[in-house]
Amino acid sequence: MRGATLMELVVSIVLIGILAAVAGVYIAPALNAYFDSQRRASLADLSDSAMRRLTRDVRLALPNSVRTAAAGGDRFLEILLTRSGGRYRALGDSQAATPDLPLDFSQPVAQFDVYETAPALAAIPPEQQVQAGDFIVIHNLGIAGANAYEAAAPNIAQVAAFAFGGGALAAENRITLNAPKQFALESPGRRFFVVAGPVSYACVGNRLLRWWNYPIQAAQPLARPAGAREAVLAEDVSACGLDYTALPLVSRGLVAVRLAITRAGETVTLYHEAHINNVP
Repeated sequence: MRGATLMELVVSIVLIGILAAVAGVYIAPALNAYFDSQRRASLADLSDSAMRRLTRDVRLALPNSVRTAAAGGDRFLEILLTRSGGRYRALGDSQAATPDLPLDFSQPVAQFDVYETAPALAAIPPEQQVQAGDFIVIHNLGIAGANAYEAAAPNIAQVAAFAFGGGALAAENRITLNAPKQFALESPGRRFFVVAGPVSYACVGNRLLRWWNYPIQAAQPLARPAGAREAVLAEDVSACGLDYTALPLVSRGLVAVRLAITRAGETVTLYHEAHINNVP
């Protein structure tokens, strides 16, 4: 056996370089296209996840509680997020073995009975169970005198306790309020909503944020409220639209969300609409 000469090594290196250059002409575009498609897919997935979270919350909004605002190039959307709801007892029952507690709109009440919607408390998902600190809202119209955002609004009261099966009759629960409350307007459908609290979505700068765990307030927040928790749903946001249109003739509303995310010169834009039932 003999070793390769220096000339043979140089020729081999030159040939390999030529072959690599020729291969690169065909392989590089394919690799670039692959990485571009991966980046677009990642952007689309990120945008879609943010959209889904936002629209899921919007569909759980208290009727007539969606409000939007703008400050410069920033956009804001706030809702009162419902945990659950049901129907309250409107009339007393003379057959009850123990005194029943219908919801009396003529005077302040500290407790009232509601109809059960599940055979057992364990059948209700934990996130839908009424908890101390939640709010009871009745007939929210989003106008003066029937607007849960108002300070001391006459249609909202805070829950002190919830007793499953604690009503006077079988298949009834009992709600205890923090303080006696005289609700202003009866619901035509005898409906009440349980509100966990407000939630805001904010397009601030190049980020889409979610704020929660802050008090209900009359003015819509245009900055992170004191003590609120914050989650970043998307970054590199190049365009954002959070719009709400009320459709009073059909007691519905429409939230339109447009989100564009740009990275490395690539932009993915998604548009989504969510309908809201505004029947109070």
